[in-house]
Amino acid sequence: MKSTLKFSFLVGCLFILALSAQNSQAQQKAQMQYVATFEAGQPGAGIYKLYDQSDDVICYILMPETASRKQVDNKWVYESNSLGSISCIKANSLAKSAVKK
Repeated sequence: MKSTLKFSFLVGCLFILALSAQNSQAQQKAQMQYVATFEAGQPGAGIYKLYDQSDDVICYILMPETASRKQVDNKWVYESNSLGSISCIKANSLAKSAVKK
């Protein structure tokens, strides 16, 4: 249950970030596949592992379990310390390697 709640929060944050970066045209965005959640070594935070199949990339997102936000000009603004950080690496999976040869 707690893992599902964390995943829902992660998807919500990613959705909000995608909306803020979206231009005026409606575009369908590719989705990353949720892989796992790890302890971050501090209370109130988690590390989330996501996989992007189209680019064969794995991303690790360090993020607090709750995000602080405030309303500015009738829009929600998330404070920078609440969003966390992201690191991505090439996965080099066998399925992609075989196709490229």
